[in-house]
Amino acid sequence: MEDQALRQAFAQGERAWPSIVLELEAFRAHCDRVLGPAPEWDWTRFGAELYLCCACAQGDGEALRVLESETLPQVVKAISRIDSNAEFIEEALQTLRARLLVGPRAKIADYAARGPLVAWLSVAAARVALDAIRSRNARKLHHADLPDRLAQADSSPLNDIVKSRYRDSFQRALKHAIHALPPRERNLLRLQLVGRCSIDQLGRMYLVHRATAARWLESARNRVFESVRQQMKAEHHLSDGEFDSIARGVRSQLDLSITATISGLSGSGASSETEPPDPDPDSGDDSGSRKKSG
Repeated sequence: MEDQALRQAFAQGERAWPSIVLELEAFRAHCDRVLGPAPEWDWTRFGAELYLCCACAQGDGEALRVLESETLPQVVKAISRIDSNAEFIEEALQTLRARLLVGPRAKIADYAARGPLVAWLSVAAARVALDAIRSRNARKLHHADLPDRLAQADSSPLNDIVKSRYRDSFQRALKHAIHALPPRERNLLRLQLVGRCSIDQLGRMYLVHRATAARWLESARNRVFESVRQQMKAEHHLSDGEFDSIARGVRSQLDLSITATISGLSGSGASSETEPPDPDPDSGDDSGSRKKSG
């Protein structure tokens, strides 16, 4: 890592928060761990945020105060989109604080300056909120298997599957298809279908235009549908026409199916997406938690 870039980021942090006490060598060691020897993204754009996170990981009291009073309040919106109840928001924030700051694997030390700290924390906060929703509804979700939920509506075109010999294979194929999705697509589906986040909200979370978020979601649905099609055709030796005849309406009911399956998988601990990722470094604005210098 270039020494000049590291010193530049360190100076940004000192200017933004002069009361924080952090040694240059501690910051250097932190950057070596989270950025690696030659980061390919322009991490210095968010050097002050990286400085703040390093100081928080070091236990600096002023840095923790800044995080608590200036940064965390900005992620409340990410939680309120999922549940606006004040008590729920406070409980989710408390869980987020614990994940970020408590224990030897405190996640605040993993921020890698790929995007604004507030955006990174907002994704983490949304996941905490979704985890809380799943925990609250765990008993209900445990009994709400995909076939049972689809069977609730007698008019559903998928009743042909639910009530036939294809019921179990359809469920297996759907679970496999969701497991096989890239993490970003699986998480986007989870945020929209379980967390009820809008396209605009997803775009803001991932620092991309709403059209990009919509395109990602459509890609995820297409992947799931095509995977289910291929698995069922192979297992039951179906032609395209035969599959279409028994699964007509799959696309129209796919959100219901995916919602039940993602909820069930997450509630049983199958989801590995519990850590906050850095937003896309090549998209979005560079607004964050940093103070304006001047």
